[in-house]
Amino acid sequence: MWSHDKARLLGLPDDVATGAKAVVHEEVAGVRLRVSMESFFQASPQAAELLVDAVSRGSEGALDGADGPVIDAYGGVGLFAATVVPVGVHSVVVESSESACDDARINLRGQTAKVVHARFEHWTPQRAGLVIADPARSGLGKPGVGVIVETDAPRVVLVSCDAVAAARDARLLVDAGYAPTNVEVLDLFPHTHHVEVVTAFERT
Repeated sequence: MWSHDKARLLGLPDDVATGAKAVVHEEVAGVRLRVSMESFFQASPQAAELLVDAVSRGSEGALDGADGPVIDAYGGVGLFAATVVPVGVHSVVVESSESACDDARINLRGQTAKVVHARFEHWTPQRAGLVIADPARSGLGKPGVGVIVETDAPRVVLVSCDAVAAARDARLLVDAGYAPTNVEVLDLFPHTHHVEVVTAFERT
């Protein structure tokens, strides 16, 4: 019987690690990011770069920290906190994956950042100047929107990897007092029906 612990990969370069503890490094927007085998990352560095550009545009004018820290919700390895948030502006990465949190702590060295290992829906909200949220395909839903509302953030940038979830979450945010100000649709998965939707909201 075949056993996964006896599998071998042949022909890899000597400097390529394999196994559950292996890591890769990706460069996005000039920032080198560590991504462990068990951590989520975007489909490619190019896709991540396009998302970072869109989130940066959506966050413009809300990154000075004057109204509170930037909350990087469902923050993964710290992609947006490391690339969008200026050095010296406090950010809080909230992420449920322990592996991703470990990566984020390394990726955010030198930044004014805190990494919280928790489900965003269970996190104790704090006042924020901006929330960047990149939830799973199911979206924020009422629990995630409820936490965002409790941060009292004047700006929210929502990254949605499902158009239906994007529409549902937009309705929830509008009902909670946020108005959409900009929407970008990114085709990061050519020849499929999948798109990424980046929506900026302002509190009304």
